[in-house]
Amino acid sequence: MAYVMRLRAAWAVLILVLGLAMLGPAPARAQVEINLRDADLRSFVQIVSEATGRSYVLDPNVRGTVTVLAPGDMTPDELFEVFLSVLELNRLTIVQGVGSDRIVPLSTARELSSGGPGVGYETRVIKVRHIPLQEVIEVVRPLLPSEAVLTPVAGSNLLILSDRGQNQARIEALIRRLDQPQEAPVEILRLRNANAPEVLQVIQAMNIIPEGASVTADRRSNALLISGPESLRNQVRTLAARLDTQQTNTVSHAIGLNYAEASAMADVVLRSLQNQTQEGQQQGEIRIVPEPQTNTLLITAPQEQMDDIIAMVRYLDRRPSQVLVEAVIFEMSVETFSDLSVQFGAIVNSAVVGGAQFSLEGRPSLTNLVSSVSSGSNIDAGSGGIIAGQPTGDNGLAGFLSAVASSQTTKLLSTPSIMTLNNQEAEIVVAQNVPFVTGSFSTVGDDAIPENPFQTIERQDVGLTLNVTPQINADKTVKMVIKQEVSNLTRNTASTGGEITSKRSLSTTVLVRDGNVVMLGGLLENGSGSAKQEVPGLSKLPLLGGLFRGKNAGKNQRVLLVLLRPKVVNSEEEAKRLTKALAREAKAASLAIEPLDEGHFPRSPGGGLPFDGADLNQPFDAGFVDDVAQSRNFPPLPTRLRFGGS
Repeated sequence: MAYVMRLRAAWAVLILVLGLAMLGPAPARAQVEINLRDADLRSFVQIVSEATGRSYVLDPNVRGTVTVLAPGDMTPDELFEVFLSVLELNRLTIVQGVGSDRIVPLSTARELSSGGPGVGYETRVIKVRHIPLQEVIEVVRPLLPSEAVLTPVAGSNLLILSDRGQNQARIEALIRRLDQPQEAPVEILRLRNANAPEVLQVIQAMNIIPEGASVTADRRSNALLISGPESLRNQVRTLAARLDTQQTNTVSHAIGLNYAEASAMADVVLRSLQNQTQEGQQQGEIRIVPEPQTNTLLITAPQEQMDDIIAMVRYLDRRPSQVLVEAVIFEMSVETFSDLSVQFGAIVNSAVVGGAQFSLEGRPSLTNLVSSVSSGSNIDAGSGGIIAGQPTGDNGLAGFLSAVASSQTTKLLSTPSIMTLNNQEAEIVVAQNVPFVTGSFSTVGDDAIPENPFQTIERQDVGLTLNVTPQINADKTVKMVIKQEVSNLTRNTASTGGEITSKRSLSTTVLVRDGNVVMLGGLLENGSGSAKQEVPGLSKLPLLGGLFRGKNAGKNQRVLLVLLRPKVVNSEEEAKRLTKALAREAKAASLAIEPLDEGHFPRSPGGGLPFDGADLNQPFDAGFVDDVAQSRNFPPLPTRLRFGGS
């Protein structure tokens, strides 16, 4: 196939040459029509050479095929542009000469000499006048092809670039735009301890100031004025920082803390100063010793750093915010029970030989009742309405009817509240410490009487427990780690012994905005059950069927809600306002539950809260000491505690 294509290309060249010969000399702007498919590259070079009048010498490695589709006629200049594109796609280039140009691969073009400027591979020398060579190389190198060679000559600010002619012009134009004169910035470097003229002498002796840059000293402000490149300014800054030190100017200071803990504050400040140490800069020895007795920091540091340390400590030693956590625990339960049963039977020789008898929870059977009566024991038929009958002799009929309906309601409303510092754990416990038997031990002697009996008892809190750790965030929200538990005695005993307790607890972490209420947990429980016993067939009889069946039913409902509201307290005035409001609420609640005094003997003592929220600075024993005993001073009583000007 390739041979056929090359033959077609050869015929095309031959026809083109014969046509040109028959027509005679062509005009300067003759049109050329090109339509090649997979033609030999060397044949295409020959077509371009004859159409443009250029002479070419081909490298032995110039091989390949070319496809050029041009539906219209082209001028020789346009054909030459297409020819350059074909060479670039085949990784070839033109090295210009005096009589003829050479077509060689790009990898070998850098090794050949060029006869003059043009479009082929060239080597040029570019002068950089105003900016560093390294900055130019960092910008230009990513824009060069892999075959281009860029070599800097640092001593004379020259760049040697070997690349194609068109790319040479583009890169050279870019370098000319970058190589513009710039005003050198002037930096003022003030010294604290060292003498600026002495530091300048050291810098000049090191011979690090390049041509065009300058470093001078200003005696009035004890500063160095630097004008030059960034590298010079960095070197002068580093050298001046090492020389501008004073090792002997160390001072000590004692700072009393108001709110923060001295040991924790010392650790935070020392770690902060270690992180602030800059690379290449020496820092004097800093010692911070916490004194827990007076909550004081003893600081020893260089004089120039002492003010910064004191300002840091004062900023951290601020009044912490507090959080008032209010909780509402509401629980209400209702338990109902109903029972209706009829038991009867025939008595023969004081024994039940036939009838209807049921065994229901909380009810004795007819046999047990008859046996108790016969033996003269006490009769316990259970609670509720009871109708019983028994014959006078050993034979006859006996029976009883039992009916009961009971309901039990329990309501629990707890409103615990507790105040704590930010990020500090707080706990409130309102409970009974109940003993529970966990084990017993005794030894039995020869007479079967226990010797040295003892029991192991464990005490547990039964009641309400609230444990909370708040964290105040910057967006006025409060994150709280909460552990809450409510337990109570059920007055029921387990089969293994010991009283059964009821417990409701939760452990969670919530995020709530200041002053808002969040529900931590809720429970709605609705349970029911029944037990029924009957005699098959007979229990279905109308009217009389009730004598042959017994039934009891129970139903219980429970509602449990746990709510919580945090309040952020930022100032003493806000704490006083909340305390007065809570005192007024407690005063009103205590008066509402206080028993009425009817005026008869014995008198009902007052149990209200003595503080009404108006004046919390009154004596704490006000209202607790009997006024008559205080006025008569019998028996002798101590004076009341007073606060402030009260």
